Amino acid sequence: MTAGAPPGWEGILGRGEEILWQGRPDTRLRPVGPWPQTLMGVFVTGFSIFWITMAAAMSPPGFDLFPLFGLPFLAIGLWAAGLRWVWDAWLRGRTWYTLTTERAFIARDLLGQKSLKSWSIGPDTVLDLDMGPPDTVWFAETWRSHGKGSTRQRIGFRFIEDGRAVYGLMRRARATAEG
Repeated sequence: MTAGAPPGWEGILGRGEEILWQGRPDTRLRPVGPWPQTLMGVFVTGFSIFWITMAAAMSPPGFDLFPLFGLPFLAIGLWAAGLRWVWDAWLRGRTWYTLTTERAFIARDLLGQKSLKSWSIGPDTVLDLDMGPPDTVWFAETWRSHGKGSTRQRIGFRFIEDGRAVYGLMRRARATAEG
């Protein structure tokens, strides 16, 4: 157990590791991402509503399965049209950030499933600052494989109020790690 660790951090922080900053992302709806995907989502949503309506109108009275074939397309269209932004805002509302002298932590509490992930800050850590407001500090990345390729997913403290100050703290932590 780490001596002098703040409540809740016992057994998580290493010897001599100290918390430099803690914060949370802005939870407002932020329409970011590819706009062509949004336009396609609006088109698919409109067409699927048309499909479901027309299929239901052509059906005999009572229950008919045929109009329900449009529901997956409606869900895909709504997601692409903007539901993904609502999900992202909801996810950020259940996210906490912590920066220590050695690591960056991202904690989440999703439907009772708690997770805590950490990334070491070392000499090879690439830091990027996207200035807002609010700001985003990127410090890691991962690759997700799918179909015929892979996509880079950046990891960082997204949509934070004091991003410039956090970026400075991370640069100092990286310099300390360099020796």
